[in-house]
Parts: sequence; C-alpha cells; structure tokens
Amino acid sequence: MSRRGRLVLVAEPVRTLGPDGSGRIGAVDGLRAVAVAGVIAFHFGLGVPGGFLGVDLFFVISGYVITRLLLMEWHRTGSIDWARFWGRRARRLLPAVMVVLVAVQVWLRLGALPELRSTTDAQTVMALIYVSNWYAIFADLGYWGALVNGTPLIHLWSLAVEEQFYLVWPLLFIAVLVTTRSRRVLAAVAGVGAAASYATGMLLFRSEGSDRVYLGTDTRCGALLLGVLCALVLTRSAPGPDGTWDRWLPARRRGVARPVLALAVTVLAALWATAGIQTGWLYEGGLLLAGVSAAIVIVHLVAVPGSMLARVLGARPVVWIGRLSYSLYLWHWPVHVYATHRWSRLDRPLLQATEIVVTLALGFASFRWVETPARRIRRPFVLATPLLACGLVVLGSTMFAQPGAPAEQETGVVVHGRP
Repeated sequence: MSRRGRLVLVAEPVRTLGPDGSGRIGAVDGLRAVAVAGVIAFHFGLGVPGGFLGVDLFFVISGYVITRLLLMEWHRTGSIDWARFWGRRARRLLPAVMVVLVAVQVWLRLGALPELRSTTDAQTVMALIYVSNWYAIFADLGYWGALVNGTPLIHLWSLAVEEQFYLVWPLLFIAVLVTTRSRRVLAAVAGVGAAASYATGMLLFRSEGSDRVYLGTDTRCGALLLGVLCALVLTRSAPGPDGTWDRWLPARRRGVARPVLALAVTVLAALWATAGIQTGWLYEGGLLLAGVSAAIVIVHLVAVPGSMLARVLGARPVVWIGRLSYSLYLWHWPVHVYATHRWSRLDRPLLQATEIVVTLALGFASFRWVETPARRIRRPFVLATPLLACGLVVLGSTMFAQPGAPAEQETGVVVHGRP
C-alpha cells in the first residue's frame, strides 16, 4: 500500500497478546524466515556458502523463546509445570517430524536406491529418540561429506540438539530459581555455560575436527544459552503498562542501538557470504561471532519494536514464512535427497526451482494439517496414541522390513541413479 507516494509495509501487530500478556512477537517469527531461507539456500546450492549458519540463528531464537515462556510462567505462578512444558514441546515438534519419518520409510520401501536404506534406517531410529547428532558423530557420517546425499535425515541433528537442551534447561532453570530466587544467578549460569560451550568447541576442533564441534550438543548449546541471556535481559518480572512482558528500550537510547544493530547485521551478512563449513576460523571464533550477532539482532527486534528492521521482519509474508519454518526445515532436505536421486536429469536451475516449490508445498501442508491441529489438542491421550502407533510402525519398518541385497552386490553392476 502507498501513502503520499511512500511504500508502507503491511506488518503484523508488534505483539499478538494472549489473555495473560504473553504472545508471539511478529518480527522474531520473521527472523525464523531468514534462518530457514539461509539453510535452504545453502543446501540447495543457491549461492549462500554460509547459509548453514541459519541453524545458529534458530538456536538463539529457540533459547530466547523457550526461556521467555519459562520466565513468564515462573513470575506468574511461582513455579514451572515441567510436565506441561514438555507436553507443549511434544505437541509442537513430534507430529510433524513423525510424518517425515513415515514418508521417508515409505520411499525407502517403495522406490529408494537400496544403498540408501541401511544408514537411513539407523538415522530413523536415532531420530525417534532425538540423538541424531551423536549418531552422526560416532558413525562418522559428517555433515557435508561424500555420503550426505544418501542421508535424507542428517538435518535432524539440530532438532536433537534442541530437544536435549529442552530436556535439561527447564530442570536447571527450576533448580537455580528455587534455590536462589535470583535471575542474576540464572544469568551467570547461562553466561558461564555459553562461554564453556564455545571454548569447548574451540579446543575440540583442534583435536577432533569440525564435524565433532558442529554436531555436538556440548559445543552447540552456546547459541541456545545466548538466547537464554536475551530472554533474561528482555523479559520483565511482571507485565508492563503496555500489557506485555517485554522490556522496550527508552527512546533516548535508541540512537546508540542503531550502529550496534548495523554492525551485527554486517557481521552476519559477511559470515553468511564467506564461511565454509570446514573453515578453521569458523570454529575458532566464527560461531561465537555468529551467535553474539544473532543475539544482538533479537535484542533489537524485541526492545525497539518500531524499528525499520522490526517492520520489515514483521511484514505478513515474512511472518508467514517464519511460522512455516519448522515444517520447511523438516522437509527441505528429504526433498533435496529425493530430487538428487530421482530428478537428476533436470537442468540445475529447474531442479532447484522444483525443490523449492515442493518444499513450500509440503511445508505448508504439514503446518496446515499436522502442526496446527496438533497444537490445538489439549488431551495428551488423543495425541499420544497416534504418535505411538506411528512410532511403532516406523520402528518396525527399520528393524523387520529389510530389503534384499543391492543389485550391484549380486551382479557387480553399480547403479548410480534413476531417471
């Protein structure tokens, strides 16, 4: 829309408030769109060599969002219902990933190359118990090695890191606040944890290499803990006059915030444009720089809600992609692996365009017909029963529906692909 000749972005409301003053922050959802776009661009070969750092952006966002919710519940009720917390996480994450696991198993049994099946079956089992990252480390799969196009579930390593964090962090959060009643102590714990995580990564890179550092929970939780620090800085102990729990930066200080934001965005852009997943400097400070820069961007979006960046990321199309980001992330890599093996004769630009269209279609379908209905279910048994059934079917497929030996093992003829 235009106003006096100027282009005006149609944006989401700054806050979508719930009855208790909580709610989604449109610009933060929009930042998820940037993160998933970077990852997809990297994996689809669209000229963003450091797009894999979108995962770090996801981690910082996740640490912020989860801790913000925990803080609001703590200050509102004086306690944390950790069972309810994990129940919400399960409703949010499990149904969509289960559909992906089922779809991959169907492909394995009906049309995938036989040589894909052994590793993918193992990945499926590891995904069911959220330890995909450690399986990739100990099985020496790597993240971007020669075998990556034969591993349609390798991208689930990041979900494993987050789930392991979600398992531990609420308990540590409760323990610290029950014991000390001090958010400063909690911030100190998170700060020391983040520093230790990044330092561990730097040390392990020299002795064990990039894959161990990139995939390990201990070396990657630093970004999540930076998000925790963002939440501790930005979340009030009670709703303010505006009805939200979020602290806004006073107008007199916003002039200082602009150059800091500009520096953080510049650093992220430079990293995304130049970083390589095997580059040494990335593990000797680059990941820390990416995490800190992402944290600065989040602080700015929340504390300066009327800024140009907040308005751009809060625009409805951007927010819409951001809310699809989980499903898009889940589907994009299996789509890429399928396309690599089944549509390899397509010209590269057409193949990339097809991958993007199929990913968007599957991501939207998952969000509309899987994620959204699952989040609305309030009775655990209603959701637990189909999830358990799907899990057992998937597990049975990996363990008991094994195919015969690949053709090349029987004939000596190696089959490289299919039309």
